[in-house]
Amino acid sequence: MYRRLPFDAHLKDIKREARDLLHALRRRDSAAFGRFQSYDPLAGLLAARLDDALYIVAREYGYTSWQKLKECLGSTSSTRAT
Repeated sequence: MYRRLPFDAHLKDIKREARDLLHALRRRDSAAFGRFQSYDPLAGLLAARLDDALYIVAREYGYTSWQKLKECLGSTSSTRAT
């Protein structure tokens, strides 16, 4: 199940969410671990980088990549993936 991207979402907020996810993973938070495992079961969790967290957050919002989510947030169109 995908999360709905807030209509007024900003790139900096989504990046902050990814940084928070990465910090939680490094603290060995079980919820963060589960989020990573649900989208990338083979992830090197102890060696995860910000790029990995950005990918996970993008997938949670229903996008195939961070780049696709970034393009959506940068567009002026009000149509977004859900």
